Amino acid sequence: MPELVESINCPHCGGPLNLTTGEVIVTCPYCGSAVRIRSDKPFLLRHSMLPARIDRDGAARAIQGWMEGGVMKPDDLRRTSQITSLDGLYLPFYVFEVDADTAYQGVLTRTGTNERRDGHLVRNYFWKVLGRRSGEYEVADYHIPLSLKVPFDTTQMLKDARMLNAEVDEDEAGRLAQEEVDAHQRELLKDLVDVVENASTTFAVKDSEFLHAPLWFAAYAYRGKTYKIIVDAASGDIVKGDIPGSSGGFGEFLKDSTRGIFRR
Repeated sequence: MPELVESINCPHCGGPLNLTTGEVIVTCPYCGSAVRIRSDKPFLLRHSMLPARIDRDGAARAIQGWMEGGVMKPDDLRRTSQITSLDGLYLPFYVFEVDADTAYQGVLTRTGTNERRDGHLVRNYFWKVLGRRSGEYEVADYHIPLSLKVPFDTTQMLKDARMLNAEVDEDEAGRLAQEEVDAHQRELLKDLVDVVENASTTFAVKDSEFLHAPLWFAAYAYRGKTYKIIVDAASGDIVKGDIPGSSGGFGEFLKDSTRGIFRR
């Protein structure tokens, strides 16, 4: 459990805000206002949320359905596994709409001609930055369904879910977004040149917002081991799921053999 460090009142509705170590942006559980802690600067970003369409029972069904499909899963996964925990969390994200323009110079060596190339790699992104510092939330592969977002409303939250506050403010999140977009642009340059001699990226942040996304974090036991799985409560999609290794049964042998026969 996080350490409770103090309690202050929401400047908008007067409700108590319980703070834990490291939190810098706190969302009032009564009026839904996002409040900056220990600073006179107001928090001005638009605050949105994803409406939760998948309750606890729906999340359990989504996990069971995931266990049944896919050739890489053991034949008995659904039959012999058991969900041991299922926790609903509203995670805080910053979402930036960013135009990135990377001017580059490099050499294409894969053709054997050492062709020199230069140009611009231009992309538009809706880039997310998790507002928590802890690495326990494995959401790097989570694609936020932004088309579903609505204004933040505490009355629309899952009754048995917990809302997490942000440990990263919008300024730090913006810096992280630029660093990550720059690294992604440089990765994309590998499709254009094999040796990057020079690359410089300019950024234009067109929009930004603070968003809470509902996710179900689950654990299940299979053959004496515990595995993790994350369900998007807004869409019902599986964000990430740990798949056990082969059980060694005949069904797994047959699957492996079939994949070998048809592999190209």
